[in-house]
Amino acid sequence: MSDTVHRFLLVEPADMDRFEGWLEDMAHRGLHYRHSGFFFVHFRRGEPSSVRYRLEPMGSLWSRESQDYCRALGWDRLGQVGRDFELYRNPDPDAPELHTDPVVRACGLERVSKSMRFRSAVILLCLALYLVSAFLTLRPDDFWVERFVSGSALSLFPLALELLGIAAALRSFAAFFAIRRRLRRGVPSRRDGSWRWVAGSNIALLSLAGAVLLFSIWFFCASFTNDGWEGELDLVSEPYPILELRELEGEPSLETATSPTFLERFGYDAHNYVHCRRYPLLSEQYEVTQFLTDGGGYEPRLDMEWRRLSLPFLASPLLDELVYRYTEYNRFPDEYIVSELALPGFDRAVLAAGNRWPGQKLFLQAGNVVIYLDYSGTQDLTARPELLAALAQFDGR
Repeated sequence: MSDTVHRFLLVEPADMDRFEGWLEDMAHRGLHYRHSGFFFVHFRRGEPSSVRYRLEPMGSLWSRESQDYCRALGWDRLGQVGRDFELYRNPDPDAPELHTDPVVRACGLERVSKSMRFRSAVILLCLALYLVSAFLTLRPDDFWVERFVSGSALSLFPLALELLGIAAALRSFAAFFAIRRRLRRGVPSRRDGSWRWVAGSNIALLSLAGAVLLFSIWFFCASFTNDGWEGELDLVSEPYPILELRELEGEPSLETATSPTFLERFGYDAHNYVHCRRYPLLSEQYEVTQFLTDGGGYEPRLDMEWRRLSLPFLASPLLDELVYRYTEYNRFPDEYIVSELALPGFDRAVLAAGNRWPGQKLFLQAGNVVIYLDYSGTQDLTARPELLAALAQFDGR
């Protein structure tokens, strides 16, 4: 068995009293400090003993006289810890302290204090700039649920990780300044078991950061594993959900109204088209467009967005976003009459009827399925509830 034990850096050196208390408790358990890295502290197995550890600002005891004085008192220099400190060890619990006057020790921390104030200001400035840039591109009215289920909110996860890291750093800086203020008042350092609370909260932050990282990797993979397809309604062989516009109109003689521009320029009819996007860990989405004509002046149209979500609890918030996006968000509050309906087979149904021209917008939710229908014509979307119920029951086959 190796005589080296690795532990996460559970307490930041800036939290001086608790860091020293942590190392001393580890020595009581037979784990003696060897050296530290960015994330880990390495201990040597040995006999449990009452060892004392003390942090000193980098360079404060580098002179020959200072080193001779430390050795005379039994204090051995173990090396640098973090950016600002070096660590000293004394195996004799009764040996004199390196500092006996708290006020003098507080004065010796002045250079470290200036460095931490500067770093805190830089961190806060960078955070402010990051937040400003993030919300300039991702505004609060950007329909977050829809962005999420469509795989386009990946930029939120680095922000969450950065916020967690900043919270941990600022808390350790705050602990340092609290210690320094106490020393300046003449109150000596105290090394009790409070390091356990700090270590526990750091473990919670680390676990949360790990969960965010794993979730962001999952989300990234989900966003780029779209195995969708698309094509004209009369040509695709894949199954897809559809509310037949001819059946809704009740007029089989209506003909397909094609898109001459798209046919001429791109070679397909965009007026009667289906897009399928599948994000295996997020959602399955279909967009279906239908245009018909009676050969005269009547040309009904039906656009549909159909989504099956992998996270059912997002279905109702997504429906709310869609209602806002396609009614209130257009800044014409008198354009639609919006009302909640009770339709068989659906958990929620919201109808927006146009005031200025014939047409309706219908928003439906059944379990984890969310449907948006945009109809331009003279019929009533809610008059055929059996067609709507069948639409919600589409299972991909």
